[in-house]
Amino acid sequence: MVQNTMITGTRRITLAALLIAITLLLGFTGWGFIPIGTPTIAATIFHIPVILAGILFGPDIALICGVIFGIFTSMLGFPFWIVVPAKMFIGVVAHYVFIGLVAFSARNKQKTGVQHTIFPSSVAAVAGSLTNTVFTLGLATIFRLFGESIEANLAVVYASIIPASIEAVAAAFICSAVVAALYPLKYVFTIPYLGK
Repeated sequence: MVQNTMITGTRRITLAALLIAITLLLGFTGWGFIPIGTPTIAATIFHIPVILAGILFGPDIALICGVIFGIFTSMLGFPFWIVVPAKMFIGVVAHYVFIGLVAFSARNKQKTGVQHTIFPSSVAAVAGSLTNTVFTLGLATIFRLFGESIEANLAVVYASIIPASIEAVAAAFICSAVVAALYPLKYVFTIPYLGK
């Protein structure tokens, strides 16, 4: 039993390290940020590994990935004290939304097996993506990052609505597909096992 736990722990650490490596790759290559015309606004896929870290590994690994995301975002010119706190909670929110929906689904015996992960992981991905957008733009607006007037800050917020919506939908599709594909490894992750 101890050996089996050790194997599971080793696999978990290896897969978590892989997710952290993907997060670093997106940061160092710049592939995580997609410029959309203005220097202050960029669509991102950087939040996807952070959301997956929250769903698959729990809040601890999600916090690490979120801090990495925040550090790379600060390198784009955003103040460190705005983006790091905003990015830290992406995966944490996704984790608790996912676990709550899976528990609700299991309690009501709606679905079992891999099917029980698709809707909760989609909703968790949207929640994580919106956490990214709302926290980042909210803190930036509070601290008047985009200008002294509230109108200038709100203009950036309004311009971010469409990219944020696209990010949320993309995150829902990608995260639900990845979680469904990795469900056979449920003993490695925090995904509750509800049968085949």
